[in-house]
Amino acid sequence: MRFGGHESFAVREGWLSRGLELLCEQPTLLVDEFAEDYLGVGRNMAKAIRYWLHATGLAQSAAGEGSQPTATPLGRLIHKRDPHLMNQGSWWALHINLINNPESAFTWHWFFNQWALQRFDRSPCIEGLRRFAAANLTRVPASRTLERDVATLLQSYARSIPTVADDPEDSADSPFQELNLLFHFGASGYYQHNFDPKPIPRGVFGFAVSHLRTADSRTEFTLTELERANCAPGRAFVLRGDDLFDLLLAYEEQDKSLFALRAQAGERAVRIALKKDPLDWMKLHYAEQGAKTHA
Repeated sequence: MRFGGHESFAVREGWLSRGLELLCEQPTLLVDEFAEDYLGVGRNMAKAIRYWLHATGLAQSAAGEGSQPTATPLGRLIHKRDPHLMNQGSWWALHINLINNPESAFTWHWFFNQWALQRFDRSPCIEGLRRFAAANLTRVPASRTLERDVATLLQSYARSIPTVADDPEDSADSPFQELNLLFHFGASGYYQHNFDPKPIPRGVFGFAVSHLRTADSRTEFTLTELERANCAPGRAFVLRGDDLFDLLLAYEEQDKSLFALRAQAGERAVRIALKKDPLDWMKLHYAEQGAKTHA
C-alpha cells in the first residue's frame, strides 16, 4: 500500500492533460531526466504528475516507478475523446479509479469508503486514517506522511465556503473540486461531505457500478449495496439511497436495456447491462456527451 508519491501536490489544472499527451505520443519523455522541461513544471511537480497518471488509472508500468510507462485503455480513450480533460465525466472516472486503488492511493480509498463523519476537522481525520492503517497494515506510515496525505486529499476536493477570490494566474486549485464532493468552511475550519443530488451521466454511473462486478459476473445489486458497499456509486458520488434511486429511475426511463429497477426480497434492486465493462461505459458516456475527438 502506498502513501505519498504526490510530493504533497494535488492535481492541478492542465497537469494530467499534459502528462497524458506525453504518455500517448512520447512516453519515453515522462521518465527522461529532463521530464520537467517537457511538462513545463518543476522537478517535484513532474514526479507528482507521473504519480497521478498511475494512481488515476491513466498510466501503467510493468515494473513500478522508473520503468517505461504506457497508457491504459482508459488513458487512450480519454486522449482520443477528451484530450484536454474538459468533460466532467472524465474527472468522475479518474476519481472512481482513485478510490478503487488502495495500492497507490490508500488514503483516498479509506476516506471515501471508511471515513464516516459528515462534518469534521483535519485532526480527527488524520487520527481516523492512522487507526485504520494500524488495524489493516503490517506497518503504519509516519505521522508526517499521514498528515501530508490527508492535507493533499482535502486540498484536492474541498471547495471553499465562502468562495475565495483567487488570483487568476494561480492554477493551484484542483479540477476534482468541481465534482462538489466536499466543502471547507473558512470561518470554522470544518470540512463537510456534500450529499446534495448530483447530475451523474448514466455512462459514468455504469463505470462506477462496473467496479463492483463479482467473480461470477453478477449484474444485479440492491440499492443498499449501491449506496454502501466499498467503492459503490453512493460512496464515489457521495449520495444517499433516495438520490441514487432517483438517478436510476431517470436512467430506466431513458433506456431499460441498461438499467432496470425491480423489487428483490422486499428491497429495491437494479439490474445492470451484462455486456458492458468499465471501458464500454465510458465509451457510451463520450458518445452521449458528444466529447470532441482528438484530431
